[in-house]
Amino acid sequence: MTTTRTVPVPVDPASPLNSRAVVALTGMSYFFVALGFSYLDRRFSSFGVEGFLWLTWAVLGFGAGTLHAGKPVASGQTQWVVLGLLGFVLALFPGLAIYNLLRWTCLTLMIVIGARAAILRTRRDFYLTLTVIFVVSFMVGTHGNADWTLWFYLGPAWVFGGLALAWEHAAGVRLSRWTKMAMTLGFVGASFLLAVVLFFFAPRPPILGFGFLPPGTDTPGLFQQPVGEGGGRQAKGNSGSSGSGAGAGQGSAGAPQPGEWAQKWGAMLKSMRQSTADRFIPQWQRSLMEKLLNSAQSLLGMLTGRSAESEATSADGELTQEQSESLLFKVNWLWVLVALLAGYFLWRRRYRIGLGIALGCSWLLAAHFPAQSMRVSAQAMKWCLHIQGHKRSPGQSVREHWLAAAGIAPLANKWLGYAVQIYCETRFGAVSASQQRALNMRRAVQGACDILIGFAPELKK
Repeated sequence: MTTTRTVPVPVDPASPLNSRAVVALTGMSYFFVALGFSYLDRRFSSFGVEGFLWLTWAVLGFGAGTLHAGKPVASGQTQWVVLGLLGFVLALFPGLAIYNLLRWTCLTLMIVIGARAAILRTRRDFYLTLTVIFVVSFMVGTHGNADWTLWFYLGPAWVFGGLALAWEHAAGVRLSRWTKMAMTLGFVGASFLLAVVLFFFAPRPPILGFGFLPPGTDTPGLFQQPVGEGGGRQAKGNSGSSGSGAGAGQGSAGAPQPGEWAQKWGAMLKSMRQSTADRFIPQWQRSLMEKLLNSAQSLLGMLTGRSAESEATSADGELTQEQSESLLFKVNWLWVLVALLAGYFLWRRRYRIGLGIALGCSWLLAAHFPAQSMRVSAQAMKWCLHIQGHKRSPGQSVREHWLAAAGIAPLANKWLGYAVQIYCETRFGAVSASQQRALNMRRAVQGACDILIGFAPELKK
């Protein structure tokens, strides 16, 4: 017996890039990196003007590229030549007179890529554009003026860049609009969660400028490395401004206790709050930073059971207070774990829960909105088939979805056929929607779902 091995066909870099969404997402990534580039010089009070100029340049380049996507090659050539010449002049003056060699090179690359975006049509140009964007973003992140507030610009830039890559990869796959939206939201949520985890726990070596995120400037990450009995070198190396290294390395695990967690996170938030005093930061960013830090402080107080104003009162009561804080810390985290488990089980049963809600809404809508009631019943029918493993293919109608489902109990199949007949006669035929027809369809879907889910096992034979 021989098996056939499918070899994936490589994507031609010269193949056309016909997705306007990919060009638009790339333009958003480009714009946020350009803002980060200008944010390094915010102390010269020119960030607003430079941001407006970068916005204009991005709209001229990537806006034209979005409109010209899928059009003949000649479209946008004139704009590319005009913007290229203008960018060459701007790169020489005042760019060469303002920046050093490294930043001037990055400025020139950004100007050229923005101008060339008007003819962004092939995957080769798309990959080249993203390469320049990420190279410039790494230069921005390792600059001496960079601090944690820079992630308000680099974070969205990398998210939009990742979304552009994902959309380009899935350009040839038929996906529904809701599926694309759900995948996009899932990607953004996963990226945010990963960034938070890396921010709080991942060791960050204070080299190449990547340790500018507190507490990376003093201690790489929140966790201290375990040391042996002679841990003097560790203690000496971690004696920084955070003031949380005392007692580190005690115990075999080397991980901080709940009280030390609160101390480390509190010190980190305190050092981050000092950045809000920078008067050159835009007002919207400063307000957002304050809200985020206040929320993080409130979350820390909730998890540790300690308010921001609470302090130790006496030496006799310190042990009792620490024990109380430790107990509250564990209890609060237990509630978080319970909430996560509840969310997981609810997510696993989302179609069953949605099925009950949909049928209830169908009954409520039948009296005054029978057509909408029948649409909701049809959606409940789709979810019922989905629960049984009969997933709906893109573009399938309700009838096609029902006909493609095999192995359904005879009585349930008969009721589903009756529901499909009522739905199709009303939507595609000359029969008008009425309360009685909507209720009949709902009853048919309800009975079939009860059999398929297992509420009436004696009727499943």
